[in-house]
Amino acid sequence: MNSNKFSTIKTGISLRCFPVFILLFLSACTKNFLEHNTDPGKATNEQLKYDNLGLGGFITQMQTEIFPVLNNKENADVNNYQLIYSLMGDIYSGHQGTSNAFNNNGVNNSTYAMVPDWYGAAFANAYTNVMSPWFDIKGRSELSSPSTYALAQIIKVMGMHRITDTYGPLPYLKFSKGSISTPYDAQEVIYNSFFEDLNVAIATLKDFVQKNPGAKPLAKFDLIYGGDFVQWLKFANSLKLRLAMRIANVNPAKAQLAAEEAISAGVMLGNDDNALLKVNGVSTVNPLFTITYAYNDTRMGANMESFLKGFKDPRIGLLFNKSALPAGSVEDYHGIRNGSRFSGRDYSSFSTLNVKLNTPVQWMTAAEVYFLRAEAALRNWSAGGTAQALYETGIKTAFSQNIGGDGKAAGDASTYINDGTSKPAAYADPKTPGNGVAANSPNLSTITIKWNAGSSFNVNLERIITQKWIALYPDGQEAWSEFRRTGFPKIFPVVNNLSNGLISSDKQIRRSPFPQNEYLNNSAAVSQGISLLGGPDHGGTPLWWDKRP
Repeated sequence: MNSNKFSTIKTGISLRCFPVFILLFLSACTKNFLEHNTDPGKATNEQLKYDNLGLGGFITQMQTEIFPVLNNKENADVNNYQLIYSLMGDIYSGHQGTSNAFNNNGVNNSTYAMVPDWYGAAFANAYTNVMSPWFDIKGRSELSSPSTYALAQIIKVMGMHRITDTYGPLPYLKFSKGSISTPYDAQEVIYNSFFEDLNVAIATLKDFVQKNPGAKPLAKFDLIYGGDFVQWLKFANSLKLRLAMRIANVNPAKAQLAAEEAISAGVMLGNDDNALLKVNGVSTVNPLFTITYAYNDTRMGANMESFLKGFKDPRIGLLFNKSALPAGSVEDYHGIRNGSRFSGRDYSSFSTLNVKLNTPVQWMTAAEVYFLRAEAALRNWSAGGTAQALYETGIKTAFSQNIGGDGKAAGDASTYINDGTSKPAAYADPKTPGNGVAANSPNLSTITIKWNAGSSFNVNLERIITQKWIALYPDGQEAWSEFRRTGFPKIFPVVNNLSNGLISSDKQIRRSPFPQNEYLNNSAAVSQGISLLGGPDHGGTPLWWDKRP
């Protein structure tokens, strides 16, 4: 495929350049948010020591770039967010659909014609804005401020698990800022290091909390928990549980051990524990607002319409807005099926996302944790409750969470939980008759909401994952990973598959190819990475943990 034909994402806004691997650490295309929370050209080393100034800015940078949220020049972070999430996991999970054919007539990621300048963005951003500041924190605080380093380790694992879950093997364990060439590590090795790093970080923060009750040394820089290490301990254990379930099919013994350790140590239990990145709507923003309303590039996905309408889910009006399609019809919710071909922004009249500039960005919630525990219990692991009880608590917790641009909760979940008849709805494209014939689809699943102890393992697993998939919104990256791991929920395949046979429409996309810059500047290492991948470097090759029995 000729990558030169894809030079921009949207008319009038140029693609931000993405530095080659060897230059990632010398210059950044996304602005490196106040690296020291002040002008680095004026701050002295002595000043940087004051009030954690030299470390806290790096913590903020990491937090604001895992999901890029800075309101900066040329919408750099919004564009990065769009490339990293909106045109990757958000659509591959079925959460959202592209409402813009861009200037390539739909020949892009949404139809599996992978665009190099798009799929390389996550890699570049991760090394510039997660690994690089982490390395600075490591050099300055590993011994002098163990608690700060522990927090950086947790945030690094949060950021980099999303990157390895996108690409597979990565340059990771031997990463060094400014290195010319870094070897790749197998994904299994990277995951093992995640667990090791989390275990050490958890022990370090636990010791700090015991010795310094109530202390919040990074309160000024932590945009999630305000420096509350007690909350970070819950998050770290919850993240450990998420990663444990990810490897359940390839290393069930290790997965069970890690999951049970995490649950026993203390995970998120209520919505007060939710990890939400706070944005003020001015200097930091929720990028989905701009992508939805200023760019007109994303809308509700067809699967969201299918599940929310089919289940009569009251959250639909909290997460999305109605649209009138066709013209003059009664307002209703309409989602876009991925892989649909159309001109320009013909699908921009579909349901917009209910999001505002200051809507918090979701990292992880207690509802997700209950669904993780429900799956653990389904596997007969020690999860602190039965699969049914944890599953139902997950739904109740999701219904009591403030969501959407208005920050409202769905309320009582009793009727929903006891609904044993509603099923996902069929999908009909109301916009373009010619395209609609191809995009229309019967419902792929007959799963119901009410728990059925007599159902098979797979049916109850689908039940759990489907509800978790809804609760994960708008984190399509994590939803895509869980779809790949479990096969649930059942996602509509792309209408048009333009991968030239590299990606199966039935199995759907499994990963992103490695960035082109790696081939140009780290060729020996990326060749090693492909050998560790165990298959060709394209979107049809499954990752290490992507092995369903």
